[in-house]
Amino acid sequence: RNTFMGTSSMIGIYNSEDGTVQASYCHYDGYVDGNGATLLSAYNSQYDAEIVANGGYLSGLTNDYLESRVNSVHDDKASRYSSIEQYLNMGGNINGAEYLYLWDGVCWMVASLYEKVVKFVKVEMILTKA
Repeated sequence: RNTFMGTSSMIGIYNSEDGTVQASYCHYDGYVDGNGATLLSAYNSQYDAEIVANGGYLSGLTNDYLESRVNSVHDDKASRYSSIEQYLNMGGNINGAEYLYLWDGVCWMVASLYEKVVKFVKVEMILTKA
């Protein structure tokens, strides 16, 4: 992708040991066809999910994490939430994030804050419907 859209998101990872979520803000391409597709294609493992979720602010997410970090205009740290519930309720408070992504230890999930009932669904399911 050469152009980015101003749809923000949080990209998080669930810690099964203590129930917390660690998440990083991403300013551009937060919609499922953008960051959701990139997370599935380039960061679809525990290791890669940890790198993105723990790495802090991203202007945009590309298939190359190092490139994404270098091109980011801020260096805000990742945010920590005490539970998935808190992440769902408060994740959008960071710079108005519109989509919340969560690596649950197996796959990427997403919650759109545009929905009446905000809940996580598998990213892959949404992309295969399109």
